[in-house]
Amino acid sequence: MSQKTQNFRGMESKKVLITGGLGFIGSNIAQKLVPLGADVAIYDACLDPYGWNFANIKEIKGKVKFVKGDTRDTEKLKAHAKDCDYIIDCASQISHTISIKNPFLDIDINCNGALSVLEAARNANNNKIKLVYAGTRGQIGRMVYNPIDENHPTNPMDMNGINKLAAEKYYFLYSRLYGFPVSSLRINNAYGIRCQMKHSDYGIVNWFLRQAMENKQITINGKGEQTRDYSYVEDIADAFVLALQSEKANGEIFMLGSGKQTKFIDVCNQILKTAKSKMKINHQEWDAERKAIEIGNFEVSNEKIKSLLGWSPKTSLEDGLKKTYEFYSKRKTEYF
Repeated sequence: MSQKTQNFRGMESKKVLITGGLGFIGSNIAQKLVPLGADVAIYDACLDPYGWNFANIKEIKGKVKFVKGDTRDTEKLKAHAKDCDYIIDCASQISHTISIKNPFLDIDINCNGALSVLEAARNANNNKIKLVYAGTRGQIGRMVYNPIDENHPTNPMDMNGINKLAAEKYYFLYSRLYGFPVSSLRINNAYGIRCQMKHSDYGIVNWFLRQAMENKQITINGKGEQTRDYSYVEDIADAFVLALQSEKANGEIFMLGSGKQTKFIDVCNQILKTAKSKMKINHQEWDAERKAIEIGNFEVSNEKIKSLLGWSPKTSLEDGLKKTYEFYSKRKTEYF
């Protein structure tokens, strides 16, 4: 893939609030915005078992403001969003299995939290504010046609997908009611630097990479023939910055992926190769819970975001895994 850089504008004097900003996606976006001159505030509740980590902002420490706060704390969020030009909402309960085991928590964080962000935006800066929402492929459910575009039916397979879809609909409702622009980027199978590496509830590519780096066995359900569309996190962060900066993104939903299907078993083998592991992959039968929410094959069309925003992924799966391996090889004590 091409390694050319995206065309970003400077953002001097622009105030950006990133909810969930100590996490995987939010911190990588912050790493893009700070060099552009943006005045970045990171708002994070620091909840376990999610991916918050102060190591994620190590390179920009002292250049960002940190606020420990939960998006469900509406009044606190309003105070910190008051004078912002932009909000990027990455605060979320993202585990599919946790959403099934604890559905009320998922609704609370993903729906009530999103409504608090929107209420904060409604009361901020005389509505001169723009919001970008971090959506998910889980809002789609099973693939009805291939590749999946923004017009594809939405029939989520778990609570997380339903609640994220509901939150996205709140975003566009508030935009219509109160006039501030919003965009939503539906992220597909993100992996890469600054992702949590402590458990397998989400971020399975990163988790398996840790297993391989520690010469432990990778165990997968079934044969691993199902396909996914994998997205390297720095490409995702680029897309968020472009959506933030472009008026063409206003009022739009974008599917965000590589545009390429890869078998899960092939990803696992590439992980072992990248980590130079001699271990073999262990196959086990699907457990009932995971089988019930398995979506089958998945491939994304990114033609819309290419045509409107000029975004395209720069990082192949092989290169992305190499970058990820090199990052964690140097910083194991901060993430393992």
